Amino acid sequence: MALKENFQNFLKVLRELPEHQKKIILWAIVAVLAIIMGIFWIRQATNNLNKIGESIGQIEFPEMTTAEERIKTTTLPINLQNIEDNE
Repeated sequence: MALKENFQNFLKVLRELPEHQKKIILWAIVAVLAIIMGIFWIRQATNNLNKIGESIGQIEFPEMTTAEERIKTTTLPINLQNIEDNE
């Protein structure tokens, strides 16, 4: 019962404060909660980014070659007789 009475007394004191002090208290509470939520958000974001990094490390990407490399390694059989016949 004492806790309920203490809380009621606290609310009574808050109600009797001038508006300016009430606004200061409100914004202080909002700032503290924003900082706490920001800390949790940053921790969770870093955990998620680490998980993404680990997942990307496990992916095996196919080997990429440029067009120039493919031209060097590709040999096309050219039948000159067929080209001359078409002309």
